[in-house]
Amino acid sequence: MRLLDRYLRARRIAMAAPYLPIGARRVLDIGCDDGFLLRRLPPGPRALQGIDPRLAADGGEGLTLGKGCFPQDLGRLGLAGPYDAVFALAVFEHFDEGGLRQAADAVPGLLSPGGRLIITVPHPWVDAILDVLIALRLLDGTAAEEHHGFDPRALPSLFPGLTLAAHRRFQLGLNNLYVFEKAP
Repeated sequence: MRLLDRYLRARRIAMAAPYLPIGARRVLDIGCDDGFLLRRLPPGPRALQGIDPRLAADGGEGLTLGKGCFPQDLGRLGLAGPYDAVFALAVFEHFDEGGLRQAADAVPGLLSPGGRLIITVPHPWVDAILDVLIALRLLDGTAAEEHHGFDPRALPSLFPGLTLAAHRRFQLGLNNLYVFEKAP
């Protein structure tokens, strides 16, 4: 992972982490990579779990990470809700339409009452920018070839059982943070 990749990951986490519900005890990170986000959450008694098809590390103290695809491999990996928070940072733009629908259908059932789904997703223009940065070897752009121009404005309609609690643009408007909540 190049310096710019690490910087962009840190910015996504810095935007998303403050939305972790106070007192959250069970957290799932979809697309957890090496568990970096989970390791950066404030300390506390928590069950921290992650799933990623390209898992880059084993769990570790207080972490349960599984190599697999969301949501179909959750059961096989022993990852089950309810979760107080589900993170999906830079993930939904990697799903094709069928996978996106499957993931969106699974999330509400994984959240505990009052739980939050915390998502970051780039603007579709980012795909062209990534191509240039990768060609210049400034960015590894992990799995950038999987991006399909996902329009972030589609997110609120994907989760009809959840309430949109926050939406913010960051990184010059090229990235979006969405926070959804399940009714208490």
